[in-house]
Amino acid sequence: MHRAIDKFTDEDQDVRKLNRLIAKRHGRYAGVVSDIGFDYFLWRNWEVYGPGDFSDFTRTTYQGLFAHREHMSDRVKGYVDGMVKDDWLRLYTSLTGMHQVYHRLRPRLSRPEQLDGIEHLLVDFEEEFNQTFLLLFPRLQALANAYRPNSANSN
Repeated sequence: MHRAIDKFTDEDQDVRKLNRLIAKRHGRYAGVVSDIGFDYFLWRNWEVYGPGDFSDFTRTTYQGLFAHREHMSDRVKGYVDGMVKDDWLRLYTSLTGMHQVYHRLRPRLSRPEQLDGIEHLLVDFEEEFNQTFLLLFPRLQALANAYRPNSANSN
């Protein structure tokens, strides 16, 4: 499902339009930058799209991850441990947290200098990001629903 969501997002015309705008500042990393930015806008629109209280969601998400650790590789367990320890989901709820998320991305990039000024992106393009998110997210929900076991669209 995760790959299908990534593919759908990458091919979405509204996302492509936003990515062309972002690419003027951040080049080839526009898709990664927007994908991460949408997490912030999910938080901003949580009352509409979130499954209940955000604190409850983070707690149950972390509990669910820990409950399935025996099925994870050591590498993934390390990510889960870091995610819970540093409360990664909470980072997506503020511009300061988003700056930390983008900063963590830099060491993984071959051209980290293309993220220079990233701390201004979500403010400078707030309207474009939010409008794109509001168009995209219902489509992603429909796609995800097709993967649910009780969905009429499931095989």
